[in-house]
Amino acid sequence: MVTTLQTVANAQVAEPPRREGIAGLRPRVAFFSMAMLYLFYYFGKKNIGPATRAIEEAFGLSHSQFGWVLTAFTLTYALGQFINGFLGDRYSPKAVMLIGALGGVAANVLFGFSGSLVLFTVFWAINGYFSSMGWAPGCRILCNWLPEKRWGWWMGVYNFFPYLGGALVLPVAAWAVTQHGWRAAFVLPPLFLLGMAGLFAWLGKSSPEAVGLRSPTRTQDHSQVGPAAYWRAFTHPQMILPYAVAFGANAIRWGLLHWSILVLETPAAKGGFGLTLTKAGLIGSLVDWGGMFFAIVLGVVSDRIFAGRRRQTIVLSLIVAAGALGFLSLGAPILGLPRGLLWLGAAMFIAGGLIQGMHTPLFCLPGDVLGASLSGTGAGIMDGWMYIGAALAGFPLGWWLDTQGLTSGLALLGAASMAFGLLALGIRR
Repeated sequence: MVTTLQTVANAQVAEPPRREGIAGLRPRVAFFSMAMLYLFYYFGKKNIGPATRAIEEAFGLSHSQFGWVLTAFTLTYALGQFINGFLGDRYSPKAVMLIGALGGVAANVLFGFSGSLVLFTVFWAINGYFSSMGWAPGCRILCNWLPEKRWGWWMGVYNFFPYLGGALVLPVAAWAVTQHGWRAAFVLPPLFLLGMAGLFAWLGKSSPEAVGLRSPTRTQDHSQVGPAAYWRAFTHPQMILPYAVAFGANAIRWGLLHWSILVLETPAAKGGFGLTLTKAGLIGSLVDWGGMFFAIVLGVVSDRIFAGRRRQTIVLSLIVAAGALGFLSLGAPILGLPRGLLWLGAAMFIAGGLIQGMHTPLFCLPGDVLGASLSGTGAGIMDGWMYIGAALAGFPLGWWLDTQGLTSGLALLGAASMAFGLLALGIRR
């Protein structure tokens, strides 16, 4: 009898309270205002892709030289993830996200008015740190407001928003570069981020307790999230392999995000696909449209078909993405096929969509394994390892493209996707 009563009590804590009217909307308002802010974070960090070739040509930079700018971003982003997820758990995830948004706008403007490789590297590195203040604190807000049994679904929805942001910013930034020069890409898109930061400051809430409501999850007091808890999240045996898979998956992801526009617009005689910048921006955006689609689909699959076991979804995503990347490595001859542009777009949608969409089951694992109280810390540590991996997509992959050719870089990403897909077979919850 005691056990039964305890089970009922726990269920009452775990389920969101039923409320009517305005109060019932609060979890959705808190979640969607946070997710929209993170969407516009991408207007301050993925806007660099359409400007890359123009910057390289204006300053006589090689792909490997400009790769240092991208590597600097990913390294400081990784550092920030190790710190800021913990800060969001320990203090206020809303405050951390707002500071990151405002700092990212400032760093973008400074980058846009710079004129040397050193300054580009410094200001984009600063932008990397501020950009790291979005994802993990957002995961904590999600876990604070929403019931655990539906984290896969809501993580999929959350994952949808940054990919939508990435898809939207590419044509916006490409238009800015075409109409006003490369500097405009670092002024116009960040204005969207600034506007959404103001809206989030008004609507966003860190937790139900912040507005006098009961949390739907069993969370600890902020004061209990200290160094010992951080170390437990960092070294938990069931998280080591997910951290390793996340490391590799993000190297592949950012290899596509950093370089796909350049590969698509480079003339076929130089190893690219020979598309116009506008077409390259539209085809490149399919990486994120695919991410939007698969983020939600894979979240539902891992919740409903695999009953919260994330491994199968992660493995299948990486292996199928490897096949699509192998097809893309054929290069410009794809466009010679019947409906070649359609095949190219479909391959980008599948490869980029699965590589990005599988982040949904990956980022459910910190909450699954560590609990809601350390969900932000675990997500931050995972994202930190991810962006150490993403640093490989900067200078190292730029060097590979310079020396081995553009489409061989796509083949390399495909091989890596297969390898990490096999590694993911060992993930256990």
